[in-house]
Amino acid sequence: MKDFFSFNSDAKIAITVREPEVEMSILRRLGKPKFWVSNNDFNLVMEKLYKAASKNAMAIFKSRNE
Repeated sequence: MKDFFSFNSDAKIAITVREPEVEMSILRRLGKPKFWVSNNDFNLVMEKLYKAASKNAMAIFKSRNE
């Protein structure tokens, strides 16, 4: 039990990264949150953020797996 939360840094974990079938599916399903008070379109703002974050994440993933 003492080793339950230990981490083996030598372990190889297979991770598959791919584009989602539907972009921003959770935002499309849930819609604009009630706390959104900006005059800017929520979906357009989130789309820009999602694309930037995804591009960054993919670049980091690729650089670590080359």
